Amino acid sequence: MGGAVITVSGGPGSGKTALAVRLLGHLMRAYPTAHPCFITPSGTLRAHLLDAVIGHSAARELFPGIGALRSTAQRAGALVIDEAQRINRGGSRGLPPDLEAVVRKVPLAVIFLDERQIIRPGEGTTVEEIRTAARSLGRTHHHLELTGSFRCAGSAAYTHWVDDLLYGTPSPWTGHDGYDLGTAADPFALQEWIEQATADGHTARTAAGFCWPWPRNRPRAPALPLDIRIEVPSSTGAGGTRVWEAAWNASTALTAPDGSVLAPASQLWATHTGGHQQIGCVYTAQGLEYHHAGIIIGPDLTWTNGRWTAHPHQSRDETLRGLPPEQYLRYALNIYRVLLTRGTHTTRIHSTHPETQHYLDTLIRPGGPAAV
Repeated sequence: MGGAVITVSGGPGSGKTALAVRLLGHLMRAYPTAHPCFITPSGTLRAHLLDAVIGHSAARELFPGIGALRSTAQRAGALVIDEAQRINRGGSRGLPPDLEAVVRKVPLAVIFLDERQIIRPGEGTTVEEIRTAARSLGRTHHHLELTGSFRCAGSAAYTHWVDDLLYGTPSPWTGHDGYDLGTAADPFALQEWIEQATADGHTARTAAGFCWPWPRNRPRAPALPLDIRIEVPSSTGAGGTRVWEAAWNASTALTAPDGSVLAPASQLWATHTGGHQQIGCVYTAQGLEYHHAGIIIGPDLTWTNGRWTAHPHQSRDETLRGLPPEQYLRYALNIYRVLLTRGTHTTRIHSTHPETQHYLDTLIRPGGPAAV
């Protein structure tokens, strides 16, 4: 096993995480003395990996936290890093110092990333930065681009449609490749759809832009506070509004007096029982997938005057809301790209901005199909 740095890039659903985990298994079998490890800056992804090996204390050592990246680089002979674009730069203009230590020290480093999943200031590692660092340190560098799609019913057409919608020239959805895409007229309809899908035995989740308060110290009451409130025009046409309310996912597991789970811990929201009754965000959805995906595009991103417009003052994410609109737009587009590509079979979209909702309707169901 010679000294090398390998970067693997690909879009949502291209198989990066699955390949990374399989690679870890291969390294464990082929090079056990190299003490291979898997590290990701995504606490949600790590929580799911640890949940998968629960009861196997030795296996848990394979997944150290991101804070141990530099110390792991000192001892590991092989290291797999997933979601590397999210590693914090720590004020560095070049490669993050912890990642630079990996490139410098680890005999075999395999680094998985997607440059369009950078969602916060301070993140942003690129393939070119890793390549440059590897060459300057005399390391061999190889790059692999994953171009297939194993999510979204294997529909490369859908992931391309999402990229065109957000970054290029939006085009009508033609419904090919078998992927089920539609819009939701309002959050009530979206919630009903999620509930029905769950009752039918599917994993179904709703995720939203971070546009409503999410208090850090939430009471551990029998029910979560309904922090998300969206006013919906009355469907009767008589004027007035209805208010849709929902809870963000719980930071820690919430149980009823009888011990039943009311809400899983936030990092397990996407897969554990009860998660469909709360709303997730990019931090609890990134890196994961579920059968049915509902997305609420909040008022922080609107289609206005023929283009996407960012409204950072509408964000409740303290790391983002103070940014100028043109800088916030980059992160907002990436965030909604993540949310729009979680569903393996079906996606329904609702925007709280009427003009944006109308535009999505004209693109997704010009002939009237797939709506809830």
